[in-house]
Amino acid sequence: MIPFRVGFGYDVHPLRENIPFALGGLIIPHEKGALGHSDADTLIHALCDALLGAANLGDIGIHFPDTSPEYKGIDSKILLQKTMAMVRKQG
Repeated sequence: MIPFRVGFGYDVHPLRENIPFALGGLIIPHEKGALGHSDADTLIHALCDALLGAANLGDIGIHFPDTSPEYKGIDSKILLQKTMAMVRKQG
């Protein structure tokens, strides 16, 4: 039997008018976008959560807290890059 790990991730953000709608690293033309501390890309955030969970590294909020000015408005693709670096380091 091959050992494997499973991670589960989900993310939610409220929609608001006049905010860019980021999904999967793309900006989707829409009158509403997700409100959040970063770019609020729910797809990438859920992917980060799943990867971190599978590596037993906690969740996205532990590593990229919404109270940190460092992550204010950050592109979630950068968070995914940082997540992948942590997962690779974990082995």
